[in-house]
Amino acid sequence: AVEVGLGLVRLVEGAQNSPLLRRIAGIRRQLASDLGYLLPPVRVTDNLALKVREYVISIKGVEVARYELPQGCDLAISTSRNAQPIEGMQTKEPAFGIAAVWIPAERAEIARSAGYTVVDGVSVLGTHLSEVIRKHAHELYSRADAKKLLDRVSEENPKAVEDLVPKLLSLAVVQKVLQNLLRERVSIRDANTILEALGEAAGMTRNPVLLTEYVRQAIRRMVVKPYLNPNGDLPAFFFDPALEHVIESAIEHGENASHLNLAPQAIRQVLDRVGRAVGPLENPMVAIAGSASRYFVRQMVEASLPNLTILSHSEIPAGVKVISLGMIQ
Repeated sequence: AVEVGLGLVRLVEGAQNSPLLRRIAGIRRQLASDLGYLLPPVRVTDNLALKVREYVISIKGVEVARYELPQGCDLAISTSRNAQPIEGMQTKEPAFGIAAVWIPAERAEIARSAGYTVVDGVSVLGTHLSEVIRKHAHELYSRADAKKLLDRVSEENPKAVEDLVPKLLSLAVVQKVLQNLLRERVSIRDANTILEALGEAAGMTRNPVLLTEYVRQAIRRMVVKPYLNPNGDLPAFFFDPALEHVIESAIEHGENASHLNLAPQAIRQVLDRVGRAVGPLENPMVAIAGSASRYFVRQMVEASLPNLTILSHSEIPAGVKVISLGMIQ
């Protein structure tokens, strides 16, 4: 849900033709294309308790983001380190936390010529909403969504579904695997391959963590594709085998769950090592770990280094050249 202050009500006037609702419709289409997930409808209402030009984004009734759009201003975001300083109100762009400047709308062309990307308030809100949804897509993905995915696949490949649910895996486990994929922004569009991979792995385990890793390897090209450079190479950091061994030795796999039994101080030390090696990350970056530790390394870095994607050696497709950026040790 999106709630807006009275000063932003004009963004939703005109029902489906309003600037904000058109933007939301575009976000839903883009998510379906990028992640293979059709987002449920977004409820948009006004809220007199908010500041005049403030908005709040909520998920399941709980606020997850809030921002204020100054009257008559556009947001100027520097596109290069060499951009000339411009006058305005310093701020941070809400979706990614990038340094930006609020400028009067009439100065937009001046800012563009100085090397800035300039966006209006609707675009700021729309980008913020899109990023919040991508970050929390795994929480929004319901049991009913998983059932719709199975129904869709069964129309073309009924055997893949019949042999899997509920004979080998429950719908709840399939949902959990799909949520695990979405949590790391892996597209679930190739549902056919995902379900066939689950059918193969279900004979060995019903543990959602292990099943997720098996599926990721089955759709490795889709997993890796967003991080390839224009030449088709994969720039990445590598985890030192000794550090990986410390993590792997603390992992316990059960029939239905996996746990990392690492002391908080040890986790802090791992995070410090990762942080020192990769530095501050303004753009998405990749680090490669062993398949046994990948899932838990990602869990550890998720909060403090959201731009760091953790891949496993087993997920790199044949023919993809990996360019080493350094060692995490």
